[in-house]
Amino acid sequence: MKDKTRLIALSDSPEMDGELVIFETNAPSKRLKELEKESCALFTEEAYDEIPNWSYTLEFEGYLCRYIDSEQHVTPYGTSEEWQQENYQNIKEFYYIDKLKPESIN
Repeated sequence: MKDKTRLIALSDSPEMDGELVIFETNAPSKRLKELEKESCALFTEEAYDEIPNWSYTLEFEGYLCRYIDSEQHVTPYGTSEEWQQENYQNIKEFYYIDKLKPESIN
């Protein structure tokens, strides 16, 4: 059985030019963590073109993953964290695509 739908946040890069993306999904958090780990490994290897499109991947697997909104990490008006707290304060799941620390590789 698929989980109940909820909003999640995905940070696609820790840099200033990255963005925080809000999705509605019913994919289990375990699957999202696996996708996060895979994405981070590819980001660390600088294989940017190979990082999976989360929405496409999850929908191909039979889950809902619908884009809701996004915000750049840094804008003239504030940060994506401030934006998220103002507009989507009920989100409890956050996923990050970032470089892995050397001790966490493998």
